[in-house]
Amino acid sequence: MGAALVAVAVPQIVGIHTRIYYDTDSAALDHVAARVFAHGHNPYTASLSSAGALLNVPVRFWTYTLGGGHVSILSYPAGSVLAYAPAFLLGFHHQVVDWMDLYAWLASAVLLFFLVPRYLRWLAVLITLTGIFTALFSGGGTDAIFIPFLMLAVWRWDRYGKGKGAGLASWVGPIALGLACSIKQTPWFCVPFLLLGIYIETRRSGRSPLPVVARYLGIVLAVFTAVNLRFIIWSPAAWWHGTTTPLTQPLLPDGQGLVSLALHGLTGGVDLTLLQCSSVLVYLGLLVAFVAWYPQLKRIWLLLLPAFFFFSPRSFSGYLVDLFPVAALAAITVAGATRPTRTLDWGRVRVSHLTLGTLAVAASVTAALSFTSAPLGLFVNGTSIGSDHQHLESVTVTVENRTGSSLSPHFMVNVGGPHPDGFWTTAGHHRVVVGPHRSVTVTLFPPTPTFFPPVASDWVVDAYTTNPGALSTTNDIWHNFIPKPHQ
Repeated sequence: MGAALVAVAVPQIVGIHTRIYYDTDSAALDHVAARVFAHGHNPYTASLSSAGALLNVPVRFWTYTLGGGHVSILSYPAGSVLAYAPAFLLGFHHQVVDWMDLYAWLASAVLLFFLVPRYLRWLAVLITLTGIFTALFSGGGTDAIFIPFLMLAVWRWDRYGKGKGAGLASWVGPIALGLACSIKQTPWFCVPFLLLGIYIETRRSGRSPLPVVARYLGIVLAVFTAVNLRFIIWSPAAWWHGTTTPLTQPLLPDGQGLVSLALHGLTGGVDLTLLQCSSVLVYLGLLVAFVAWYPQLKRIWLLLLPAFFFFSPRSFSGYLVDLFPVAALAAITVAGATRPTRTLDWGRVRVSHLTLGTLAVAASVTAALSFTSAPLGLFVNGTSIGSDHQHLESVTVTVENRTGSSLSPHFMVNVGGPHPDGFWTTAGHHRVVVGPHRSVTVTLFPPTPTFFPPVASDWVVDAYTTNPGALSTTNDIWHNFIPKPHQ
């Protein structure tokens, strides 16, 4: 394990030490927010615009909104600030977020090693050496900070409230979960599963489950409130707006989940509201399945949770794999569940099965409908490149409104990059308005110099609308257009 830690840490230490820019806007915004707080100011109300200076070509790293803007505020609970602020108070300033994320991942690896049984510690070594986690957790993936706390939260979680015989596991879970939830929103989705699991475990032990579950939830909320209290008092509205931004603001769809079918131009677009509804239905289905098949899913529910993120309009690969070390620890350390007796649970299970089937069908139908509801039709008329024959200078596209109300789309051109490069605009940056059942032709220009991709590659023009919240795209065959050099 020591060799694994050295093998992971040394290259990352060299990389972070020599790196000038952050690789994600979340890391840059957290850096500025923590620095602002270290100087005694409220990071939820202060300007974080200087985060752009910490990104190489900022337009390629922002988290964009459907309305044509980008996220420029602190959009996480206050724990994300408190995790990094001490480094600034100690005089550190260079790549603070990446350094702290790396330390958090190394701490998580050590925790995993010591919390699993001795005969499975080799698994901790393999997970530590898995490159995807090191790359995510030391290259701007700020999820690293909550991973060690979430590990403690799910470690032997079924022993909570079982007295001194359970040792540390009888009380540490809700405290660690409260800390994890106070850093980012991802752990929030684990809370209902843990509450249901503790309810079922307590009920099967013959005790009254409600007081135990209420005490667990009370501790989680108390810890979360304690971490965020100063910021809530400072500015309740600003704190609430920032903390709920990822859940309430109309962010651009992106990632490697189901939404990628639309992002690659295979479906002509997607209704983001319907797709979001399908992800909620999947999450509810996972909760029902957890109850219906508790003996089978007690240990592995965390491995299934990413299915919810897969259906989400924002389904980055990090969301799909970040929780694996946590899920592995839970699967190893949680005791197996006994099967319920038919007299107590048969009726409830049958209802659960029916509910689960209904939710599965509803989620599938909603997801399918979302890919048939694009409000705009997009057709490429032509393209042009600069005199150097290397840069894409403009794209001319016809936009057809299929709805009964006027729409004002914002455009991007996806030329195969890993992340959107900003909104493309008309020459005069005029707002594009398309009347009901009408069409307009516009020429779009890139926000930054954009290299012309290979002739055989797929290009997609994206149009985003807020009402309805949707993505409309061209299909993936328009790369056959021959670009016209600029005259």
